[in-house]
Amino acid sequence: MLLLLPHLASLACWFLLFSSGVAEEQKNSTGLLEIDLVFPRNETYNPSPLMPIVFSYRNTKLIPLLRPTITYEIWRYSDFGGDNLPGEEEVPLVNPSSSDPYLKHSFYVSDFDTEDTWLLAFHVRWTSCVKDGKGSLGFDPYTVLQTNLTNVGIVFTTKGPSKQIDLVAATSNQTCAAPAGIAIDIASTDNTFDSTGENEEDRCPWVTSPPTEADSCAVTIGTAAASSISASMTSDVCNWRAATVVPDGVDCSSFNKESAALQIVPGGVACLAFMLGALGFIL
Repeated sequence: MLLLLPHLASLACWFLLFSSGVAEEQKNSTGLLEIDLVFPRNETYNPSPLMPIVFSYRNTKLIPLLRPTITYEIWRYSDFGGDNLPGEEEVPLVNPSSSDPYLKHSFYVSDFDTEDTWLLAFHVRWTSCVKDGKGSLGFDPYTVLQTNLTNVGIVFTTKGPSKQIDLVAATSNQTCAAPAGIAIDIASTDNTFDSTGENEEDRCPWVTSPPTEADSCAVTIGTAAASSISASMTSDVCNWRAATVVPDGVDCSSFNKESAALQIVPGGVACLAFMLGALGFIL
């Protein structure tokens, strides 16, 4: 089962920061946006009660232009006709001061706590400029946005005794058998004419060559990031699932709903203070 829990207050704050910080910078942004599946790789892992799926984004200033979304499905390799485990990553709201590469994760509970071989297929949808070849109503051809699709897949295995995944060890080797990722090269940017008929200037990226596949597993997960991902997974499971359905191997002794509720308050106050300060500055 995939857990995707909303954190609306945090998202609202990040949106304010994100919108104010990158609007000017993105106008003339060019270069490579690299999107990689950091974990799992085409390797063998112990079955685990909590299985993370981790993607990375490099050169994050290009995210507002390409607007990448990721969907994925995981099948048992021996049963493609059976049900798959789906997942999705929306366009990241990345603060300009965030680390680069930026890591984003989801996770499954108990589904991979068994021995098997799996196929993970993921699909990156991203936008780019295209010329309307005919134009409309006698006007010259104009620039509009189009959505593109790039597909990538890997096979991995779960085998051995059940234990928690060590993300640091699992991603430490930058040389791997089957890197899974793409690089999208923005050559320039342009204005668009809104396809609904409204005149709206909006920058879009010109991508003149097809995305290239990753040639190495360049992104690793350090101790701090691995601890953050592990704590996030454990907290979500322990705070949002009944104690009777918390899987074996997950320690909830340091998590409870009361502490989670208290942790939300400072973030909400900080967001409110930021918004009031911004309004005061404007007025």
